[in-house]
Amino acid sequence: MAQQTQISHQAAWFVLVGAAAAAVHFGILVLLVQWAGVAPAWANVAAFVVAFCVSFSGHFCLTFRHSGQHRSWLRSLWRWLASSVGGFALNQLLFVVGLYWFGRHAYVPVWLAVTLLVTLATFALGKFWAFRHTGGTA
Repeated sequence: MAQQTQISHQAAWFVLVGAAAAAVHFGILVLLVQWAGVAPAWANVAAFVVAFCVSFSGHFCLTFRHSGQHRSWLRSLWRWLASSVGGFALNQLLFVVGLYWFGRHAYVPVWLAVTLLVTLATFALGKFWAFRHTGGTA
């Protein structure tokens, strides 16, 4: 029962932190496309970099804070970066394909759909690999 409660709390924090990171990502994406005239595919890359910082900080301090008292933030950083880059690579591939199929003007719904598809895999990688405590040092 305690394990199930912990997973429920982690899932709730994951959604909240993920929503904050997604909002930052989306806000920067729109800002760069609408006001700076950056192509959506390139704006998505820049927005990812900023949102990654929000995501890592929130997940390390909130979502997976109970994953081990002596866990290394540096190990978690590298693992979360690898998880995030893998998720972003899938996100970017699907985003570019969606832009090709539906046109540049559809970048907002394409981004939303792609982001929803990649979220579950990212949670699993965070929980079972990036923020998992294994007892070693960085």
